[in-house]
Amino acid sequence: MVELSLNFNIPKGAFKITEAAATRIKELIELDGRSNSALEIKIVPGGCAGFSYEMGWAPITKDGKKFERDGAAVIIAETDMRLLDNAELDYVSSLMGSKFDIINPNSSSSCGCGKSWS
Repeated sequence: MVELSLNFNIPKGAFKITEAAATRIKELIELDGRSNSALEIKIVPGGCAGFSYEMGWAPITKDGKKFERDGAAVIIAETDMRLLDNAELDYVSSLMGSKFDIINPNSSSSCGCGKSWS
């Protein structure tokens, strides 16, 4: 008898970009006149919980893992991918303001201000 095993998990190294995040990335690139750019996400040591995210613009040709959705690109250094496996980039708006938000299943805790995580 042959036993089959099906694994429907998201593949290792996956990073999701929501429609809202993709739309906002494209808007910002257009507003800033940054054609051929991508949003770069870095993990840096710091904050009261251990790590924090740093975001900025990078050339679309920069080394790293590149993820795309609807023409918007995100670049993450290969070394940071182990901490961002299966994470999701979203863009949220509320009465308090608007921001990119990373939903990271690899984070076990975050600080009270929400700026850092471990």
